[in-house]
Amino acid sequence: MIRPFVALTERLRGAAARRGSSPAEFMEVERAERIFYLRHLREGMTVFDAGANVGEMTLLFSRFVGDGGRVHAFEASREAFKRLTALCCAASCHNVVLNHLALAEGEGSVRLHVYDEEHLSWSTRARRPLSDYGIKVEPVAVEETPATTVDLYCERDGVERIDLLKIDVEGAELQVLQGAKGMLDAKRVGCVTFEFGQTTFDMSNSPEEIESLLGGFGYRLRNIVEGDPAFPGRASAQEARYSMHVAMP
Repeated sequence: MIRPFVALTERLRGAAARRGSSPAEFMEVERAERIFYLRHLREGMTVFDAGANVGEMTLLFSRFVGDGGRVHAFEASREAFKRLTALCCAASCHNVVLNHLALAEGEGSVRLHVYDEEHLSWSTRARRPLSDYGIKVEPVAVEETPATTVDLYCERDGVERIDLLKIDVEGAELQVLQGAKGMLDAKRVGCVTFEFGQTTFDMSNSPEEIESLLGGFGYRLRNIVEGDPAFPGRASAQEARYSMHVAMP
């Protein structure tokens, strides 16, 4: 019998062959990300879920690392954090540490542009020009959210190693990495996964900055979808394609 993630891998390879040189679509990226976590995560690992939103991935991580592991979930939006807390409580996730915090490049606070219920996962530090992309959605509020860095959090909480640092913070992925320089330099982060897309540019970040930071600490970077290039559409926000990436020492 073929194990589920093997079957999914073969399906993704078939999709890659069919689409030729075109980067993966959203659903293919999502499937590839889950396959990666199925392969990578083990009982007893420590995971940082930066940008946990309402907790879908947090629950997945909690199950994979088991009672001997720990998931530190970080969510900046008040409403999303409320839902994250309710979901983890309902699922009795005793190995999850919930943090109403933004992980950032420094300690203090950040301004978060919050969207409506349907688009809550879009909440971001960036003031996004969505109308330029043909999207008629505007933030409904701006929240001031406490922020800290990965390095300071690890120092205070006694976290010696992060086996997986997953970052999905709507464009501010570089800022989270900047706040993790100490852990990255010491190779105390086993793996980083992070999102790339239009929001990267909306936050005034660039692929080159991310590559330089990770490469400077000896981390190799690739697209999470086998065969796809790193940072597809990397030239501009108008060309950028949603993708997830993996970086390891």
